[in-house]
Amino acid sequence: MISGHYFDDEQEIGPQALTLLRKVLADLFRDQTDNLDADAKLDLAKELVALFKSGFRSEEELKAMVQRSLPLDQGNG
Repeated sequence: MISGHYFDDEQEIGPQALTLLRKVLADLFRDQTDNLDADAKLDLAKELVALFKSGFRSEEELKAMVQRSLPLDQGNG
């Protein structure tokens, strides 16, 4: 998981960006449904927001970056 902050934590996330983040998060949860407890899901959501705020803006980039940090490799994405 990402440690520390390397972005502006006060940066606002607009409606379109929030829709994107929700879609990516839903896809990741669906792919990992049996592998993540509630705390792991919260950590995943936090990491997704951190990645977005640090400059990753496409669905593909966000999914790829988060999947790299998942403890269990599903082999597909």
